[in-house]
Amino acid sequence: MSTPGDGGKGSLSPRQSEPNTDVAEATTEMSQGQWGPVLTFPNVPIHVHVLPDGRVLMWGRRPAGSSDLNDQHCIPFVWDPADPIEDGDATTAKTVNTCQPTKKDGTIVNLFCSGHTFLPDGRLLVAGGHIRDGFGQNQTSIYNYAGGAPGGPGTWEPSDIMNDGRWYPTVTTLPDGRALVLSGSFGDDKAADANTENNNIPQVWSDGAWTDLAAFSDPEDPDQENVFALELYPRVHINSSDGQVFMSGPQKYSWLLNTTGGGRWSLTTVAREAGQRDYAPAVMYDVDKIIYIGGGGGPPTSAAEIIDLQQTPLAWRPTASMNYPRRQHNATLLPDGTVLVTGGTLGPGFDDCRPGRPVHAAELWDPAQKPHPQWTELAEESVDRCYHSTAVLLPDATVLSAGGGEFIPAPGQPKDPSHPDGQIFRPPYLFKGDRPEITSAPSRPVGYGETFEVESPQADTIDKVTWVRLSSVTHAFNQSQRINLLVFRVTANTLLVTAPNSPNICPPGHYLLFVLNRNGVPSVARVVQILASPQLPASVASPQAATATASQARAHTGPMPGRAAVAEKPRGPAVVVGLTSNCPYGLGACWGGANEALNKLDGVGWVNPIADAAESTAEVVLSQPGLPPLNRWVDQFRDIVSERYVWRGVEMTLNGVAEKRDGSLVLALSKRGPVIPLAPLTAAGKIQFDNDTRTLKPLSASEARAYEQLDAVVKGKRDGQQVTVTGRLDETPSGYVLHVRQFAN
Repeated sequence: MSTPGDGGKGSLSPRQSEPNTDVAEATTEMSQGQWGPVLTFPNVPIHVHVLPDGRVLMWGRRPAGSSDLNDQHCIPFVWDPADPIEDGDATTAKTVNTCQPTKKDGTIVNLFCSGHTFLPDGRLLVAGGHIRDGFGQNQTSIYNYAGGAPGGPGTWEPSDIMNDGRWYPTVTTLPDGRALVLSGSFGDDKAADANTENNNIPQVWSDGAWTDLAAFSDPEDPDQENVFALELYPRVHINSSDGQVFMSGPQKYSWLLNTTGGGRWSLTTVAREAGQRDYAPAVMYDVDKIIYIGGGGGPPTSAAEIIDLQQTPLAWRPTASMNYPRRQHNATLLPDGTVLVTGGTLGPGFDDCRPGRPVHAAELWDPAQKPHPQWTELAEESVDRCYHSTAVLLPDATVLSAGGGEFIPAPGQPKDPSHPDGQIFRPPYLFKGDRPEITSAPSRPVGYGETFEVESPQADTIDKVTWVRLSSVTHAFNQSQRINLLVFRVTANTLLVTAPNSPNICPPGHYLLFVLNRNGVPSVARVVQILASPQLPASVASPQAATATASQARAHTGPMPGRAAVAEKPRGPAVVVGLTSNCPYGLGACWGGANEALNKLDGVGWVNPIADAAESTAEVVLSQPGLPPLNRWVDQFRDIVSERYVWRGVEMTLNGVAEKRDGSLVLALSKRGPVIPLAPLTAAGKIQFDNDTRTLKPLSASEARAYEQLDAVVKGKRDGQQVTVTGRLDETPSGYVLHVRQFAN
C-alpha cells in the first residue's frame, strides 16, 4: 500500500520537506495555503476516486487524441500520489491504464457521465455511462482495486444491467451496504429524432442484482399516476435517525426516500430560499448537517444554505455567502471538518469559460467559526476548473483539483476548454507546524461501536480524531464523502478510538483516518474499514429492513406513464408549454427542474412526466375546465427555477364557434362562455424550439396561412363555424388572445 506524505518521493514542492526561510511567504501560506505544479494526466479526470490503497482511479470522456465526443471508449487509469513525478522536475504524473470496462458480452462501454460509489468491501460500483449526450447506458460495472497482480491496475467486472439507461445518475451506499441508484436519462439512441427521458424508478443493487423501488411520484397518489421527473445527478445524503435518503437538490423542494419495503417517497415542507440550483456541491459536513453551496441556472449565486436534519421544524437557513458566485465548482471535506471550495465560473449561463469568468481562488468554510462561520479566500490555482472538473481529498490531507472541459462549447466560448491535468493544494493547516504521526492503526475491519487502538508518538498532543469516507466525485458532486468526529481517550502513546455505533451515521466501507494536534495539523491518514459486526445487536448492525423481495418491489414494466395513463381521470384541458433549458442537452434530459416547477403552478392537475425533447415542450393538464392564469404562471415558474429555463409561451387546443364580431375573428367557447379574440401566428410567436440550433422552429407554409384560411371559412356564415383551433395563447391586460397555428372543422 502506498502512503503519500510530506517529503521523499511523493514531494510535489521543495518546501514540503524543507523549512521555509522567507517569513512573509510562510505567513501567506499559513493563511492561504499553497498550490503545487500543474500535473499532466493521460486524459481529462472527469470521474475521480480515492481507492482503499491510497491510489486514485480516474477516467474521462474519451481516449486522448480522439476527435469524437461520443467515442464509445474511455480509458480509466490509476495514479499513485506517492510516486515520484516522472523525469525529475517534469510535471507528467506517472499513471497506469486499467483494462477497458465491458458488458458481459465483451462489448466495451464508456463510463463517462456515470454514477458511482464505494461498496463496503472497497470495490467501486459504477452505474450507467455514455452513448451520446442524454442517452445513458444500462450497464453496471465493478472495479476491484485489489484484483489482478498485487499493486497492478486492478480489474473491471460487468454486473447486472439496470431497468434502463442512466446518463447522469447518482449512486449512494446505504447503511445496510446496498447501493441506491437515482435518476439518469435514457432513450432510443438508434433513432435520429429519439426523445430522451428521465429514469424515475430508483433501484437498489445487492449481491450483483438490481431491485426496483417505487417511482418518483406524488406521495398522495398511491397508484403512481402522477409521476415526477428526478433531476440529473440528484444530491442525496443519509439521515442518521432512520436511514432514509434525503435529497437536498438541485430541486428547490427537498424529498425523503424510504428504501425499505419497496420504497416510498415523501415531500418535505422545506425549500431552499435561492430556489433550484444545479451544478452546485452539497456536503454533509457533520452528522445530519448539510451545506448547499452556490450554483444556479442563469448568473450563479454565491449564496450557501445549511440544514440540520434533526432540527424541528426542518428548515434551510442561510449561512455566509462565498466571496465569489460559482457554478460548476467542487467542495471537499477536509479532515478538520472544514469545507474547501475550488474552481467554478462566475459568468452567466451553463459554463462560462471566457477570460475573467472562471474562479481560480479557493475558499474555506469553517462551521465551527465563532460567532458565525465565514468564507476565507485562499490561494489561486493556475488552471480554469469549470464544467467536468473534480476535487478529492488525498490521504496526505492535500486536495487534488483536476479536469475541466470535454464538451461542445457554446458560441463565444473557448474552442478547446479541456484540461487533462490537475494541481495539488496544500491547505493552510499544513503550514502550522509539524504533523502528528500514526504509527499503527487496525488493518482489519472494525465494527460499529467498537473501540480500537491507534498508536501515535504524539498521542498526548492529539486534539481531534476524524475519518472521512473515500471520495468518488464527478459533475460537482462527491457521491461518497462524509465525515465523523470520533470519540477517543489517550493511554501513553495509544489513542483508544471508538467507531460510530450506527451505519446510519457512518455507512460501511473504507475511511481516511486522521489524527489532528492542538494546532489543527492533520496526520497522513491510515485507511480503516468499518463493517457490521455479527456480535452487535440487530438494531445497530442493520437498522434498515432486509432487501425488499420481488413481491414487495414495484416492477418496472416499460416507459414512464404518459398522458394515456391518466385518461380516465376527470381533468381539464391540456396546455403545451414551450421551455428552453439553459442546460445544453435540451429539455428531454434536463427536465427535472422544469417538471418540479410545472407541478407547482396554480390549477395544474397533472404534468406529463416525459418532456417532448424534439419540440422542447412540456404538457400539463388543468385540474378543471377553463383557461390557465398565464401571467401568474410565469411568475410562479421563475420563482422556482432560478433562470434555469426560459419560458417561451403556451399553446392550447380549444373547441368553439369561430365567427366575426365587429369585423374581427373570435372563438366563442360556449354560448355563455368566454369569447377569445383570434390572431395570426408570427414566426416569433411559435413555441416549438430546435435545441440543436437553439432557435425557434420556423413556421410552415400551412401554419403561416392558417388564420387567413380560417377567416375565409367563417366569411358568409351567419352562425359561425364549429372548429377546433390550436395556437399560442397569450394573456393581455384586456384578456386572452389565441394565435392560430392550425384548425380543423
